[in-house]
Amino acid sequence: MQRLFLGVSPTKQQVNQLCDIQSLLKAAGHKGYGRPVNRNNFHMTLAFLGQTHDACLAQLIKAIDLMAHTDGWTKFSITFDKLTLWRKPQVLCLSAPSLTQVSLNPDLYYAVEHCQRIIHSIQSKSAPSSSIDNGVEQLTRPHLHFTPHITLLRKAKLLPKETLMQLGLTPITLTPNQMHLYQSVSGERGVEYHILQSWPLV
Repeated sequence: MQRLFLGVSPTKQQVNQLCDIQSLLKAAGHKGYGRPVNRNNFHMTLAFLGQTHDACLAQLIKAIDLMAHTDGWTKFSITFDKLTLWRKPQVLCLSAPSLTQVSLNPDLYYAVEHCQRIIHSIQSKSAPSSSIDNGVEQLTRPHLHFTPHITLLRKAKLLPKETLMQLGLTPITLTPNQMHLYQSVSGERGVEYHILQSWPLV
């Protein structure tokens, strides 16, 4: 069983920008801003699989490979311009407007939708009678209300009053060249995200 998700990663320069935001929040001196995410873990999730058996993993890779060799995975661009606090999971993130309809960002919308369709297809075959069965967790369709975001801090309880501009920072625009299959691994140093396989966005 492996805990998996599909996503994209920022460039090295953007990782440094994200670390700058973390540093500014830390310099504010308020513990309520939370615990910084490791710089190696910065990413934007496209679709979450959860605990997954090897058989389901093989189906997933085969389906994504097929998509890559036929229609291809379309490159998209998304700008993160707002600090957002999600109180229940206690996550402070850099976010973009929620993607609730295709016209807002067609390329990203279809990327998320295609990821979700593949996962849903695997779920339908492996878990017909249960929401959590055979190693794949049943998911809602995130493209119906999908909020692009990059997590900056965990255990966060406060939202900074300042905007990015007021903090002297500029928005970050992600235009990834690859989509990754990540594995979430818990170890002595905390959670680490390892890239198992990648596909080009064209």
